[in-house]
Amino acid sequence: MKKKLIIGVLIVALIGTVAGIQYTSRNKKQITTVKTSTVAMGDVNMYLSTTASIESKNVKNYSVSATSKISALNVKVGDKVKKGDSLLTYETTDLNSQITTAQINYNNALSQKQDAVNKNNDAKTTIANTTDIPANASTIATAKASLLSAEKLKQLDNAISLAKTTLNSVKNKLAQNSSITSEIDGVVTAVNVVSGQTGSQGTAIVIQDIASLKAVVKVGKYDAAKVAVGQESTIKSNGKVYKAKVSNIYPTATVSTAAAGGDTTLTVELDVLDPDSQLKVNFDADVDILLNQALNVVKVPAETILTNKDGSTYLFVVENGQALQKPVELGVRSDTDAQIVKGVNVGDIVILNPGNTVTNGIMVKTGA
Repeated sequence: MKKKLIIGVLIVALIGTVAGIQYTSRNKKQITTVKTSTVAMGDVNMYLSTTASIESKNVKNYSVSATSKISALNVKVGDKVKKGDSLLTYETTDLNSQITTAQINYNNALSQKQDAVNKNNDAKTTIANTTDIPANASTIATAKASLLSAEKLKQLDNAISLAKTTLNSVKNKLAQNSSITSEIDGVVTAVNVVSGQTGSQGTAIVIQDIASLKAVVKVGKYDAAKVAVGQESTIKSNGKVYKAKVSNIYPTATVSTAAAGGDTTLTVELDVLDPDSQLKVNFDADVDILLNQALNVVKVPAETILTNKDGSTYLFVVENGQALQKPVELGVRSDTDAQIVKGVNVGDIVILNPGNTVTNGIMVKTGA
């Protein structure tokens, strides 16, 4: 009888132990392990990160005459030039001959008028000094015939004007076709002609001011509304960081076409504030444009924020081992942080990347 009683007690105890183990196991399964962060004070900087092409802010392209032969090419790629320096000179023998001829024609026109004026003055003097008697009739008639008419004087003046115009035209042609001089200080970055060549299609010589640079970026329509002139930026190239500032936003967008379809972008230019020789024209560079910022504010990691269907935002805080859903009002947001205007306080523990496994009120514990 005692043996049966002892066996019964042992069975009850064993059942209780198993039930306790199962109960504890169920409770352990109900505790979700989460990663957390602490609400803190700090800065939130919202950037537009993109790529840019480095370009000179001051570029001059030069074309050569279609009819004049290049007698000397005075520069090569890489040469530094000053404003006014000769880039190339033309063969000007024919133009000099044209100027000589035009000058002779102009001088002749002046001489012809002067000769006519002198004869006119002589005729006036003869008429004034000759007594009007029958014996002098022939002399007076001849003098009167020599007088310069208004029409003849106009013809002589027109001849002078035409000769002068021709001379000036040839001189201007020589000035424009004797040489090409640089209009800026800079560096020769392209030379597409050679000595002895006559005419050229396209750009012959390119001068760029490589000490004055800009970064040119293309932004989509959603980002375009956030960009403004004056925004501070940084440019990263070859391990170096350069300061920049948005200086120009094009008034219209550009549509580019490709096999995969069209793309509409807006061109934005940034002045490079501290360029150096390592930042090369036509290279690509990474650009961060500071769109907005909030300094010394309450902030949380961006991965704590969740969004409802109505657009409202919330996160989960850990209190007494539980995940509690808290609605929050946001300010400036970046890729890494979000400003909290209302909803949580500094020091609160918030859950990172809560996902679908975290719901309001569940038991949680912090994991690695």
